[in-house]
Amino acid sequence: MWLYNIDGKEKKTIILLIHPNPDGDALGSSLALYFYLKKLQHDVYLISPTEYSEFFRWLPGNDNIIIFSDKTESFIKKKVSNSDYLFVIDFNNLSRLYRIKNMKYLFSNYKGKTILIDHHPFPSKFDFMLFDYTVSATSILIYRLIYNMNNLDKIDKNIATCLYVGIITDTGFFRFPSVTSETHFIAIKLLDQGIDIQNIYFHLKVTYNISKLKILSQALNKIQIIDQYRTAYTSINESDMRYINSYNKSDTDGIVTYGLGIKNIVFSVFFFEEYKTSTIKISFRSIGTFDVNKFARTHFQGGGHKNAAGGISYTSLSESIDYFLNIIKKYKENLTLSI
Repeated sequence: MWLYNIDGKEKKTIILLIHPNPDGDALGSSLALYFYLKKLQHDVYLISPTEYSEFFRWLPGNDNIIIFSDKTESFIKKKVSNSDYLFVIDFNNLSRLYRIKNMKYLFSNYKGKTILIDHHPFPSKFDFMLFDYTVSATSILIYRLIYNMNNLDKIDKNIATCLYVGIITDTGFFRFPSVTSETHFIAIKLLDQGIDIQNIYFHLKVTYNISKLKILSQALNKIQIIDQYRTAYTSINESDMRYINSYNKSDTDGIVTYGLGIKNIVFSVFFFEEYKTSTIKISFRSIGTFDVNKFARTHFQGGGHKNAAGGISYTSLSESIDYFLNIIKKYKENLTLSI
């Protein structure tokens, strides 16, 4: 079994790969695994295809993340070509990277063993798979991995902090339906390592950029309610962004959830036309039985979880919204009966 090949008895070169624009779970789970594998004396390299939110740059081990770019490409290529294992963490299809310049040739013909650790449905095929779409976060799977290797004693404050951040960000601070008794049990075990909850909360929930508040203000001002479909949607377009001097990609995080705070709303959608791009990024959130993962996969080349998913559109913002308003009519019964 592949677990025994990374037990530390034989030094391996290992690549940890996370998805573009990584969130708290991708970063938390991969950094925890990075620390753990380093304790087993392996050579480990953690690669992010893109930059990520500054709100996660306080995480332990953050400085060890290698951002893929023109400057790092040759270094990454060398390490990947000489590695024994490629861990794909918190996403389940390498094709997700292929829109990023020069990333396809790095990983499409990888010669080593590939290991998937993920909790999103419909994974592609890997040599080894630690996969469970019922768990609330990939960080839980990392905890299971360490447990199954009988190495829980190697979970220190740094590993515990990273795993805890992954869990709370992917569960909405333990609010989402995917939360189980296992989720809380693992959180308790992580708390026992002396993690600083107040500091974690401060970094994730209290510190806001003025640009984030400006974007949120515009999005809330434009929110639309479709009562007969129990749906709320809003958008930010390119012209909105021109009036915001300093902008981070993370500034739009969480906007989609505000729609679900409206009485009787079970489906919330956020359309984002990023400044100087030709694509529309779309976030979907739901409450109850309405499956936004299936909705995103069917209509917007996306996916995710039952109650949280994302998609993309290559038409204009207005055309994307018009298309959404047209297809949602097919789901009236599902939305009306949700919850």
